[in-house]
Amino acid sequence: MTFWHLFLLSVVQGITEFLPVSSSAHLVLFPHLAGTADQGIIIDLAVHVGSLLAVILVFRKDIFDILKTALHYKAAPQKDKNLLAHILIACIPVLIVGMAVHCAFPDGIRNIVLIGWISIIFALLLWAADRFGATDKTVQNVTRKDAFIIGLLHILALIPGVSRSGITMTTARALGMSRVEAARFSLLIGIPVIAGAGFLGFLALLNGGSAALGFDALLAVVLSFAASYLAIVLMLRWLKNSTFLPFVLYRLCFGAAILLFFV
Repeated sequence: MTFWHLFLLSVVQGITEFLPVSSSAHLVLFPHLAGTADQGIIIDLAVHVGSLLAVILVFRKDIFDILKTALHYKAAPQKDKNLLAHILIACIPVLIVGMAVHCAFPDGIRNIVLIGWISIIFALLLWAADRFGATDKTVQNVTRKDAFIIGLLHILALIPGVSRSGITMTTARALGMSRVEAARFSLLIGIPVIAGAGFLGFLALLNGGSAALGFDALLAVVLSFAASYLAIVLMLRWLKNSTFLPFVLYRLCFGAAILLFFV
């Protein structure tokens, strides 16, 4: 893998990981557009680790509060208890199912045409949820039932093209969260999910990775970290006063382009 191939791949992953546009879809499509061999699941996971470090940096205060609540649960404020509970409820289902899917499909699901259709369908769902959803709930005051619904639909993110951020933000908006709160919740519940994927990648590197692959993976982490951090900050700033419409339009064009060129 050349430096520029790795650079572009890492930047694409970093930008798309936390935007509701499906990073996995872009990673699957990238080799077809670049004319190179599939980078494989290990590099995919390495760039996810860079994204993980970026979201941890952005939400370091929330993470500190969550850890403090876990260690001193009885004395913690109710809002912090709610945040911890909602994150656990929303991420546990996808962690369990994701482990099973990884065992069954270690290289992931990489059907280009399926990604195209899914991108279009879930773009329309995001538009509908954002257009008609209420904006009166926060991460702390949603119900356990709301968090569970988000957790169940979170499982769909295992299919490339659905988008982990996209499905969780769509569901959160449909359940009444504001745009910024929906994005915040999606990013927070993504931390344990991405960490789990990164752990699987680390085990795979230990079992069969070469020194060159290890260096490529490290470089991918650094590049995706920088791109992810910028994408998160800009998205949250955008959603304070604007809608998800640009992401909807991008997904529609992305899906249509895939169907046009690959069907």
